Amino acid sequence: MTARAPAEVPFLNGRRPSPEAVVDVVVTVLLLVLFAWAFIEAGEWSFRAALFPRLVTGAGVVLTALHLVQAVLRLRRPTPSPEAGDADSDDVEYVFRTAGARRWASALGWVAAFFVLLYLSGLYVTAPVFSLLYLRFAGKRTWIFSVIYAVVTAVLLYVAFELALGVPTPSGLLVD
Repeated sequence: MTARAPAEVPFLNGRRPSPEAVVDVVVTVLLLVLFAWAFIEAGEWSFRAALFPRLVTGAGVVLTALHLVQAVLRLRRPTPSPEAGDADSDDVEYVFRTAGARRWASALGWVAAFFVLLYLSGLYVTAPVFSLLYLRFAGKRTWIFSVIYAVVTAVLLYVAFELALGVPTPSGLLVD
């Protein structure tokens, strides 16, 4: 009996899962652990303080567990061979696989800008300003669409957090 090299070990009738499917399972497991940890941590707080975090993390646990089941089932499917002209440019997996360094840098720049703006100006300023700028310049939407989206975002966040839940949000370093 000889040991096989890891690259030669067959998986599920000789098929190997795609690297994207394996990464999906690993990331999903990490998210499941994170949501479960946050849910347990929030249980040590008072009922009022823990209500919203437990709702969010509980939903995160359920949805992540469902996604984990789907990701594990995807591991068992054969990897389709890519054919020319078969790729859908709106498919998320296709976009992640084919995005170049410039697109990745741009996306990471937008994410970094969101968190810097959130730290400096708080949620109620960041959400509408970021939505407006991102939709107009990265999403190439019209000014009218971007402004309406930003205003609706601001109103929904204010109604949800201030009026309905009474949950304080970060005010930001520069805006109080």
